[in-house]
This record gives sequence, C-alpha cells and structure tokens, in this order.
Amino acid sequence: MRYAIVGFGKIGQALAHAFARKNIDVTVASRRPPEALAPQAQAIGPTVVARSLRDALEADTIILAVPFEQHREVAKALPNWKGKTVIDAMNSLAPLEEMDGLLSSAYAAKAFAGAKLVKAFNHLIAATLATDPVVEGGHRVVFL
Repeated sequence: MRYAIVGFGKIGQALAHAFARKNIDVTVASRRPPEALAPQAQAIGPTVVARSLRDALEADTIILAVPFEQHREVAKALPNWKGKTVIDAMNSLAPLEEMDGLLSSAYAAKAFAGAKLVKAFNHLIAATLATDPVVEGGHRVVFL
C-alpha cells in the first residue's frame, strides 16, 4: 500500500508527522516543486519524501490536504481515479447552494469519479494532529 499527502501546509505536515511516528513511507506533494518541499519533508523524517504531484498520485491512498477550492485542480491531474482511495481532509466555507446542495465531501467526490472517498482529519487542528495520539494513557481518535 502506497500513501501520499497532497498539500503540505499545516495539515499536510501534521499528517506527515503521524506517518513518520509509525515509520510509514509517505509521499508529499503540493503546487510547489518537490525541491521546495524536500527540506521540510526531510526534517519530519526519513519516511517522508517530497515528489511531484504526478508521482504522488501513483499512491493507492491519497490524502487531500489542500484548500477546498483547489480539489478540482488535483482531480484533473488523473484521467481515472478508479481503484484509488481519496481521504478528504478539507473543509469548505462555501454555502450548500454553491455545492449543488451537497455536503462538501459529496461535492468533492464528484470530481474524483471512480475513487472511494473518505472524510477524515478535518475535525482536529493541525497542532493536535501533529502530536502523539497517546495522551494520559488514552488514545486520541480520528473519525472517518
């Protein structure tokens, strides 16, 4: 199973930290070239590797950590999303009327036709996502 995080802002970096804590390989990509992301990725850990968007989209599971308005541009990068799992970590402030009356995940899913879309990680702030989930003997959970 190959994983990628598309978007390397606060949420993308927080999620990269979670992968690094478990020594899981993850590709990170954004609108910026991989060379611009590489120092931040390397600082997080050796399992976090910056690549181009095209390379990142070869992963089986892709976490969308981009501003909601940019999801369609990411979707256009692949002609077919069949067999992919897309994890929607985005939030939208757009009114339902602008999203055909759909909730944001249902609206985004239309752009990723053929993919399995899961909503996750959008209910915690980046600083919380970046920390170890083991807290005072308990485990922080993420709703899917």
